Amino acid sequence: MSQIQQLNINLEGIGGVLKSRRFKVPAYQRSFAWEIDHVDALLDDIREAIINKEREYFLGSIVVTSGNGGRYEVVDGQQRLTTISLIIAAIKEIFQRDKDHDVVVSVKSDFLASTDRRTREREPKLMLNEIDNEIYQDLIEGFDTVDSKRTRRQSHKRLVDAAKHCFNYLTDICTKSKDSEEELHAWLDYIESSLKVIVVTAPDDSNAFVIFETLNDRGLELAISDLVKNYLFHKSGEKLEETKNRWLSMVSILESASDDPLIVTYIRHFSMAKYGLIREKELFSLLKTKITSKKNTLKFSTELADTVRIYSALINTDHEYWSEFSNDVKYSVATLNLLGMTQIRPLLLAVLSKFEPKKVSKTFKNLVSAAVRYQMVGGIGGGTLERVYSETAKAISEEKIKDPTEVIKAFTNIPSDTAFRSAFSIASVSKQKIARFYLRELEIAISEHNSETIPNYDTDHVNLEHILPSTPDADWRKYFNDEEIHTYHNRLGNLAIMASKINSTIGNDSFEDKAQAYKDSKFHFTKAISNSTKWTKAEIEHRQAKMADVAIKHWAI
Repeated sequence: MSQIQQLNINLEGIGGVLKSRRFKVPAYQRSFAWEIDHVDALLDDIREAIINKEREYFLGSIVVTSGNGGRYEVVDGQQRLTTISLIIAAIKEIFQRDKDHDVVVSVKSDFLASTDRRTREREPKLMLNEIDNEIYQDLIEGFDTVDSKRTRRQSHKRLVDAAKHCFNYLTDICTKSKDSEEELHAWLDYIESSLKVIVVTAPDDSNAFVIFETLNDRGLELAISDLVKNYLFHKSGEKLEETKNRWLSMVSILESASDDPLIVTYIRHFSMAKYGLIREKELFSLLKTKITSKKNTLKFSTELADTVRIYSALINTDHEYWSEFSNDVKYSVATLNLLGMTQIRPLLLAVLSKFEPKKVSKTFKNLVSAAVRYQMVGGIGGGTLERVYSETAKAISEEKIKDPTEVIKAFTNIPSDTAFRSAFSIASVSKQKIARFYLRELEIAISEHNSETIPNYDTDHVNLEHILPSTPDADWRKYFNDEEIHTYHNRLGNLAIMASKINSTIGNDSFEDKAQAYKDSKFHFTKAISNSTKWTKAEIEHRQAKMADVAIKHWAI
């Protein structure tokens, strides 16, 4: 009860909140996440409330702590605070376009940034985290000042897009209004006094995190990553700063690894490696049952921060982490990424955590073979595969599986040789990278380690050739009708890898002319094409059957 009594809860206009206080988004908070749809919905809501002369419109709650240096730290509500600031900045931009200097200065100093009269330094009302703040401050200063070359991250792009959308939205309103200036002042008045938020000011982070967990405001639903983060912070007790630093380190590594948001995916994959299959919507609830003490919290957050380096290496095969392993391990990871097998990552994490390098090499090679078979045969849903991978990962983490052969034995639904050969012999592949991969691997399998005949992965040196072209002339149509052209064009038996400079000259030539170029190739399956005197459905099927025979041995289980 004493903790609750220390809370300060006020219902205020969000513009008034920005006007009367200064805020800072802590480094550990996620970056700006609202898409245009969210921004547009907020703009529509405000406009409708103004038109209908609604006394007030409730926007949700904002949770802050008293912070340091006179700035309140935002635990929840940064998306709304930021977007409202951008709406106000867009209004300022329109006044600035109309050269109404006095109003521009007033709007800016009231809601966006003031100037310290002693130091003459600019004091923004809102500061975002380290990733977003520079771009955000540039936008507050003036939309035209933002250098697009510096908007490298997705959150930067979202900020710029949101600002531009607000400007265009309000400009359109002004164009249709009889008194555009009064229209904008009406928006500012409504934002300042009638667009209400509940401001919950907690004395410290611990209280704020408990409150945060119970809220589900308008706008974006509470992100799973935020729920997990704040739960870990709350359970850390006096070790809060250590947990914050670990979280910040984890986020920094993930954001460096990819422009795509990876925090929830990583936490889920990390947790699945320990606990088995977890659906995303179940993640937070499950972690609350597993992490019940300060000791467990510190252990989980430490492991989360330590393992992120491995996860980053699974995304980026040039990572220094792979120097500890043979080259074939890195090659296996690159192959799984190429095939889009992200659902296997919990299993890869478990193997890397528990197996020594030689066992990792053998296991990863087997996993590639399994992945190729699963993809080629099909009929096994992504959910089923995810369950197989995650349950096997859990068994490895619990040391119930300790050997590469046991890993594959845990997969009870791997396609047999018969099923794999049948699927491979009729497979069509439309994605060029995947087709090149299959053809390159077949050449490696048949080359008997002759490095001169192993194709280069670089598409500048090795390209994909469709023997039956996509737009064949009359000579080709002696053997294929329109439906058959569509059916056989992307069949593996109709594809060949060649030096790109040859490919560019023979693309739509007759088969007789192409055959001469194929004859000079060092690649087995490409050179063998020249043994045919014509190219028909039978030749494609025969060639692909030969490929399937090699594939069974190359991707053996």
